[in-house]
Amino acid sequence: MHMLNILALVATVTAAALPNGAAEKRTTTCSTASSASLAAAKAAFTQAKLVPDLIPSFNPEVTVSASFGGKAVKLGNTFNPVETIPEPSISFTAEPGYDPSNTKYTIFLVDPDAPGPAAPIFKDFLHIIIANAQPSCVTSQTRTTLASYQLLTPLSIAAHRYTILVYRQPPNYTPPVDIHYLPGVRNNFDLNGYVAEAGLIGPVGGNYFMEGLAQAVCLVTPNCTSDGTGYPLS
Repeated sequence: MHMLNILALVATVTAAALPNGAAEKRTTTCSTASSASLAAAKAAFTQAKLVPDLIPSFNPEVTVSASFGGKAVKLGNTFNPVETIPEPSISFTAEPGYDPSNTKYTIFLVDPDAPGPAAPIFKDFLHIIIANAQPSCVTSQTRTTLASYQLLTPLSIAAHRYTILVYRQPPNYTPPVDIHYLPGVRNNFDLNGYVAEAGLIGPVGGNYFMEGLAQAVCLVTPNCTSDGTGYPLS
């Protein structure tokens, strides 16, 4: 019995001496992204010209998973407006070198092609901002919705590149006040300006999908165009 007490004391002291969060890491499995998935995301963003149309560079450290009503976003696959009525579910893997239990992130969903990719005069249209997000392995996380989900409203048959981005928050983070948090004031959101003002780091991960209006839907949608401008130019 005396030996068991000694072993229990050693275990307690060892756990107390570990860096903050290290003891939790031993019992919590947090997956990280594979090099192949990160390379695929980087290549997809480059091919879609999201770099530099939306962000100046992209060197992902996490993979971002998202779905609308069970349909997964897969680096450029196509959705229709009915499929994206429900708010998306968004998660991401742990970032190497950062304790997932005390590192938090901000998630954006933006449209760099509003109202149409041929004349994106309303870029970057904001659809979501969620702060204080953590990797999917952290089950007790409490996310803060800054800009609630606004339905996707492409105004052209030509598809828009709806993009999800994840940025790491600095310690003691306070989100900047922004008028774009309000519904109906979402056009011309300055993503990169917001990131700089907030001191966000990244993006550390991202995903995107395509969505436009079908020919039949465009015919009955005010201001919808077939040439990709989003609004008639004449």
